[in-house]
Amino acid sequence: MDEIKNSLKGILLCLLKDSEVQEKLKDIVLEDIKQEVKLEQQLEELEKEKKALYHRLEEAHIECERLHENCRKLEDENAALEQEKKDIQKSKDELSKQFQIQKKELEPFEELREIWQGLSKLDKSQKSYLKNLCGAWDIKSFIVLGKDKNGIRQLWNFIKDQIMNSNRRIEHIRVLAKYFDLCINVYNSTNIRKEHYERIEVSIGKEYDSRHCIKTSESIVNGVVKEVLLNGYSLQDDVMKPIVIVR
Repeated sequence: MDEIKNSLKGILLCLLKDSEVQEKLKDIVLEDIKQEVKLEQQLEELEKEKKALYHRLEEAHIECERLHENCRKLEDENAALEQEKKDIQKSKDELSKQFQIQKKELEPFEELREIWQGLSKLDKSQKSYLKNLCGAWDIKSFIVLGKDKNGIRQLWNFIKDQIMNSNRRIEHIRVLAKYFDLCINVYNSTNIRKEHYERIEVSIGKEYDSRHCIKTSESIVNGVVKEVLLNGYSLQDDVMKPIVIVR
């Protein structure tokens, strides 16, 4: 083994003395140096990329924190807006409730205004009779008539005569009928003896019954009730029958 070893050494030494081998070895060393330099440059580039990526990672982390903070702020703002929305809806509901209450309270006044406007458009003779019946041509006097039982009866007789008149104007009859209902309501709500007029119900489409209704002059003898022109009311023995059209 020693001889072989020594022989190999001798051969290697001889080879190393060979200029071609030496040049080849130089080329190998130079190539290794170049590769080492290249690898060092690549390593430096990778280090730079690593630092750049780390820097970008830090920026991304900072941006993520900023977005999380903005998200929390938006959630807080959204919660505040939702609460504000609930408060607004609550206020809206309360205002709507108050409006409906006020509207309900004002309904009688609105109805009175419409009736008064309608009465102002009646014929001259009709207005003259109502003025004499109420004592004056003003809203207060017309309302006060509803407290007078005798006045209500006279008003019913007057409207009945107007309905039976062949030259009647239906829009005037409707106004007078509304005014009559108003007077009944005034009596029922202000009478100190707690007397109340009870409305006599009439079924549209049912057979006419002279015991409960009065038919208009142009109505047929036997038929069914088509329309109620004037509501009827009763108070003890005082009965004012409804006036209807029979067809």
